[in-house]
Order: sequence, then structure tokens, then C-alpha cells
Amino acid sequence: MSRPHARLRLACAVTLAAFGALLGAAPALATPTPGPTPTPPPPAPAAPAAPAAPDALSPLVDCVQDAPLGSVTSRTVVLGYRSSAPAALTIAPGSAANAVTSGAAVRGQPASFDPGEHHGVWLLTVDAVAEPDLAWRLGTAEARFDTAPACTAATAVTVSAPTQVDAGGTADVTAAVTRPLLGAPSSGTVSFALDGGPSVTAPVSPAGVARTGITVPSAGAHTVTATFTPDTATGLLASTGSAAFTATAAGAPLAVAADSVVAGSTSVLVTISRPAAQGGATVDVMTADGTAQSGVDYAPVATTVSLADGQLSATVRIALPARAPGSPAASFFVLLQRASTAVTTASAIIRLPDVPAATMTPASANASGGSTGAAALSSALPPDDPTAPTATATANGAQDLAMLVGGILITAGGIGGVLGLVRAAAIRTPRVG
Repeated sequence: MSRPHARLRLACAVTLAAFGALLGAAPALATPTPGPTPTPPPPAPAAPAAPAAPDALSPLVDCVQDAPLGSVTSRTVVLGYRSSAPAALTIAPGSAANAVTSGAAVRGQPASFDPGEHHGVWLLTVDAVAEPDLAWRLGTAEARFDTAPACTAATAVTVSAPTQVDAGGTADVTAAVTRPLLGAPSSGTVSFALDGGPSVTAPVSPAGVARTGITVPSAGAHTVTATFTPDTATGLLASTGSAAFTATAAGAPLAVAADSVVAGSTSVLVTISRPAAQGGATVDVMTADGTAQSGVDYAPVATTVSLADGQLSATVRIALPARAPGSPAASFFVLLQRASTAVTTASAIIRLPDVPAATMTPASANASGGSTGAAALSSALPPDDPTAPTATATANGAQDLAMLVGGILITAGGIGGVLGLVRAAAIRTPRVG
């Protein structure tokens, strides 16, 4: 082989080797490794199902008023509802339990429904020619628009009654008579009946209101119905409304009593009690001055006490501030007012004992700067006590001692004794000047 051929073969070999190295490093680019399969997003949550249609709700079509406008008849519908549920219910407009039955299901109807009977809650205007068969479905019932009375003659009654009444007591009931889109009737009568029993009739006032009191014979749930009867000349239609309430057994009578107050007491306990615990009861408790003064001898109290069903008693504590020494005995009152049931003992008297006056003791006298020791003891003697030491008695004692010494000197004899006696006499006689 010639030298040029050998060099050509070497160059080809080097080129192939380099090309092979490149091919060995390229697979990652030529054939990418597949990555992890992406997780598909979770499905969207299903729309909540419409609430079950409550049987407590009923739709009411109070009246309709048609107004022909050429080829179109504008129909205004006045609607309300009745709910026997004990609390407000919420039903979404457009759901199966709250919808207009044809065309658009949502047309401004309410979503919240309070207990009781409600008229004129919402208005709807439709084309009576294009949509003659509309109805409002609420709960499990439907109310058709084309069977409602005309608003010029329609009336509605709304009954108001207390939610709770004592059995054997009287329920004050009010009926408000209205006309949708128009003024209330100013005449006619309303008949009230309890649980379908005998009725009591009351006249309608110029404001369209009638009132009466109905005796509730027994405890339990009751319904009062009010029926409006218009005067014949008015051309109005009769209407009926109702309301439910509960009568409870009459509560036992209340009484008030207070604990005794002794010297040093900082408060006194007042007890409101009853002999039986059936039913609830409320009463206002307040204090009133007697000879004791509010804010000085005791802290005033004005509060409302509630006794729940099954509770026999409740207490109120009245604070008693410290009274000044020498304060006389005093008293004040605790009163029961505005009780929801009978009261047998409406007041209690709280008596505060007198406070002794402050007295001075020997210790307190010394502390205030008085004399001590023998002088302090002698100061307690009466001023005319003969045993009390005085300055004169002290001087006389010194003179007597001098005379005794003189006598001893005389006994010893001699001129020394005489001179001693003279000196003693001189000492006994006080010097003048």
C-alpha cells in the first residue's frame, strides 16, 4: 500500500470513530425518555340537589288585575304564602320547590319564608294572552294565576296572636283586613274562632283592624281563625286568615324572702321561689328605700329574674357596704313587679343592725401622746382622792424626817443635841422672802 492510501484510511477511521462517539451521546436527544403521565383534574362537584319540598309551605295568589293594552293584556299578579313551619325556611328560586311553572322559572319570587300567613309578598306582571296558564309552585303545592279574584274585590286577613298563652287565660287576637294594591276596608266584621269552636264577632275599625280576647281552656297547641265578612254594598269578597299558638300550664305563684343580716355582713341573699316548677316564669326584682338609704346603706338592685321549666327558685345578692360607727338600725325593701304569673309574697324587708359608736381604750390614749407609767395610772384617780400624791404631801414628809433626826440627837444628850434640835426647827420653818 502506498503512503497516500494509508493516510487516507487513517483519516477515514478517525472520522468514523468521532462520528460513532457522537451517535453514542445523542440518544437522549433523539429518543426522549417519556415523563410521568399527568393526572387529570378532578371532576367538578355536582350541583347540589334542590331541597326536598317542605309540606309546611303553600303558595297564595291574593289577586290578579288585568289591563288590556291593544293586543296585549298586562296581568299583574299579587302573591303571598302560608308557612306552618316553626322557623324560617330557605328555598332557592328556580328549584323544583320554588318556581314558576312555565317559561322562566325565576321571576322575582322570594327565597326565605317566615312562619305564618303573609300576603302581598311579591308582584309579577305577565302577558295574560301569551302565558295564560302560569302557576307558582311552592313546596308541594301550586297556585294558578287564572283562578284568582280580581284585585278590585279581593281582601286578605292577617291574624296576630301571642306565641304562648297560659292555659285558662285570655289570648288577645288581632285581625288586619287589607286589599291588595288598594286601601283597607273601613267596615264589616271579623269572626274569631278557636279550634273551630264558637265564634266571637268584632267590628272592623276605619283602619281595617278588628280585635278580641279569646279564652284558652287548656294547655297545648291551638289555632285561631278570623273570617272577614264585608258589608254587602262594598262589593268586596270575604276572606279568612289563621294563626297558631301554644298554651302552657299556668305557673305556680312566686314569693320573695331575704336572709337575716348580722353585724359585719357584706351582702344579703334574696330568694325568689315557687312551690311547683311547672312552666317558666319571669319577674322584675327591685329595691326601695325604707329608713336605709340606697347607695349608702345598701347597693340598689333592679333586675329581671327568670325561672325555667323545672326550676323552683332563683337568688339575687345585694351588696352591703360598711356603715359608719354609730349608725342606727335601718331597713329597706325588696319588691317583685311585673310577674308573668301570680305572686303570693310581693315584698321582703331587710333589716340592718345598728353599728356601735367607737370607744377610747388606754392603749389608744397612750398611742395619742398621753403620759405613761405611774403618772398614767395616777391620772385615772378622782381629783379629790386623798391617796393621790401631791407636792404638799411630799414637802411635809421631808420635814417629818428632819424632826425625827432632831429627836435622836436630843436623846443622845449634850449641846450637840440642842443645836441639832434648833437646826431641825429652822429647817421645818420655811424661809420667807
